[in-house]
Amino acid sequence: MVPYILTILCVLVAGAIHWMSPKAYWKATIMSTAVILLFSLAALFIFKASGMLVSEHTGENADFSGQMLTITTMIAFFGFLISLFVGWFLRVVRN
Repeated sequence: MVPYILTILCVLVAGAIHWMSPKAYWKATIMSTAVILLFSLAALFIFKASGMLVSEHTGENADFSGQMLTITTMIAFFGFLISLFVGWFLRVVRN
């Protein structure tokens, strides 16, 4: 459920930023990528603190402290892709 919540959040953030600034496509893409990265990392820690990242098989909490560089890089990359495609879609819809 956590990936779906984060995906919906990313699409909404990218859509809102691209909708507010349709002329500055690349600036909106970079800005929404940064916001997506910050929101996703904050949500990851919030979900961990609330107990939503507990393994169903072992009952242990997720420990991702050693993988933060990899997680941050992957979130930034996929946030960029989501922002790029949502911005392109809104650009096509508006024209």
